[in-house]
Amino acid sequence: MTNQRSIQLRSKPWIEWCANRIDDPMVRLKFLRTLNPSAVNATRTRRRWVWRFGMATVMLLAVFGSIIIVRAAARARISPVAIRPKLVHHPPSPAVAPVWLVDKSPDSETYSNGLRIDTRFESPSHPRAYLAFPVDRPTDITSDTAGVRRTAPAGIVFHTTESPQLPFEASANSGLKQVGESLIEYVRRRHAYHFLIDRFGRVYRTVPESDEADHAGPSIWRDDDWLYLNLNESFLGVSFETKTEPGQEDPTVSPAQIHSAAMLTEMLRGRYGIPAGNCVTHAQVSVNPGNMRVGFHTDWASSFPFAQLGLPDNYARPLPSMTVCGFEYDATFLEWAGTRLYAGVELAEYELARSAAASGVTVGELRKRLRKRYRARMAEVMEMNGGEASEGAGTR
Repeated sequence: MTNQRSIQLRSKPWIEWCANRIDDPMVRLKFLRTLNPSAVNATRTRRRWVWRFGMATVMLLAVFGSIIIVRAAARARISPVAIRPKLVHHPPSPAVAPVWLVDKSPDSETYSNGLRIDTRFESPSHPRAYLAFPVDRPTDITSDTAGVRRTAPAGIVFHTTESPQLPFEASANSGLKQVGESLIEYVRRRHAYHFLIDRFGRVYRTVPESDEADHAGPSIWRDDDWLYLNLNESFLGVSFETKTEPGQEDPTVSPAQIHSAAMLTEMLRGRYGIPAGNCVTHAQVSVNPGNMRVGFHTDWASSFPFAQLGLPDNYARPLPSMTVCGFEYDATFLEWAGTRLYAGVELAEYELARSAAASGVTVGELRKRLRKRYRARMAEVMEMNGGEASEGAGTR
């Protein structure tokens, strides 16, 4: 009973009134502890509970936050957002400056832009003639338009010889010349290209431009108006004496080779009216009809110096072999392609999906129809060529 009265006494308001009049904080604290220890303990208890509640709240928020992040990441993996490829606008090919023949001898030709062509190794094959197929609308997937017979070169395919490479330095000069001469003789015998540019930048014509060269094999390209199949007949072949590696993006040719190639390209484009978009690499056009895969040959996969030859970046064009003929690609192609050529693959996949949606069919069904039409057109090409087909020059 006495303790109960004591507690009541210490909790009266006069205790607080007295404490508030003590200036020294230490004395004030001792006063309160003496007269009302339960109040001090209660304050401490409340503080402990507030601290514990705060910590528990923080931990719960951390747990719930982790769950939300994990679920969001899982949803992102299961349902990736489709990114639309960047579509590149290709303006019409600019007109090339006139280039004319200045001088001609039994061994060479000289042109107004400084180009000199060595003609000592020129070897005729047979006159050029090929079928070009009118380009169909994206939704016209059942068209059987017949090919149109043509004889003028429609484009240029750039190659690499993939031949052994000696160090390009003065101490190896004798070996460089010996390897180059052997290569030219090999190309001449095989009618492998129309032109060869050696490591010194010298340009050799090995097959007349009026004739077919065995350089592209099974291959596909298209421009705004025409589709071309098996480009040995329809395109000119220009090869650089060099070697490339998988995924390579920097050219391994000499400045002299690039300079000569720019002059040769300018002359050929001006002489035959070749669009800039039809100046492409072997890796862009080569296909394997046996397994319906692109990239049977991958020379100049991603390292061709288009800009230095006065050309647009044609790697940014969708591969017609995929969009028009239903071909696909595999892991080996991706290993060799490099990022520049793969841009054309991504654009082709996007265009194929868009065409399928416009036609009301699946991509798989559209690809089947495109392949059927490709085989029908190839039969027409083979019939014109007497049933002959060539693997084409170059290596993977």
